[in-house]
Amino acid sequence: MPTAALSRDDFGQQLFDGLQALPSSSRLTPEQLEVIYALAYTHVVQKQYAQALPVFSFLSQYGPTRKHYLSGLGLCLHMVGRHEEAINIYSVVILLFPDSFDAALHVAEAQIALEQFDEALVSLRRVAESDQAPAELRTRAATLVGMIGKGLTQTA
Repeated sequence: MPTAALSRDDFGQQLFDGLQALPSSSRLTPEQLEVIYALAYTHVVQKQYAQALPVFSFLSQYGPTRKHYLSGLGLCLHMVGRHEEAINIYSVVILLFPDSFDAALHVAEAQIALEQFDEALVSLRRVAESDQAPAELRTRAATLVGMIGKGLTQTA
């Protein structure tokens, strides 16, 4: 059972506050942004990641502290093969929302796509060994650790 939610460290809080203070953060209302999000979400549901990417990029500029916009941007970047950029975006999600174990798992998936297996193992173990991560994410992370471990021993 997960314990209390993780809180941002000082740097994460400063970044969150700074992003919220940007002029772009107040140009559109939350309702306007959510209408645009519906368009991006529709593209993702239809697996049209390249079409959703610029919409999520726009949303992340005008709603830079909204987790679902940043996560959508990370997903689209990953799905169009821009794995390093996806890692960067998911890392921002983790910094702003430290209990985002799903983002940590996505970082590992992008690292695997880049064949950064050692880095992926570190990311996966953080999820697999955290008592605060949801059980299904811990299980998935542990499974991927096992798969990477088998792949590394077979190639060595």
